[in-house]
Amino acid sequence: MIQILSIAGDLFWILALAIMASLSWAAQKRIPKGLAVPVAWRGEQVLVRAPKPAALWGVILLGLVIGAWLQIESSNRGTTLNHAIIWLCVRATVAPLLATLHITQVRKGLETLAKEGAL
Repeated sequence: MIQILSIAGDLFWILALAIMASLSWAAQKRIPKGLAVPVAWRGEQVLVRAPKPAALWGVILLGLVIGAWLQIESSNRGTTLNHAIIWLCVRATVAPLLATLHITQVRKGLETLAKEGAL
């Protein structure tokens, strides 16, 4: 049962990372090479811009690291059923939150670039 819960947690991360990668792949084609992409805002004002690869793939790499760490922690040998359920809930919560962050960041970055006439 514990292994099934671990696999279910893996599925949440795979789905979240696949959605994020798909969005980044599509956005990468729309953004001209060498253009700095907005990644942080205060209201409508752009605070931080990053190179295209970092802006589109950075959160995904962060997701891989977080997901790997959570997977390792959730599959320790001493894990009980209660711990496995808690880890599944943590993984099932963090994966969509990270995906939502990425989707929002890329969408707003594309909108900002479009308003600036850079797309």
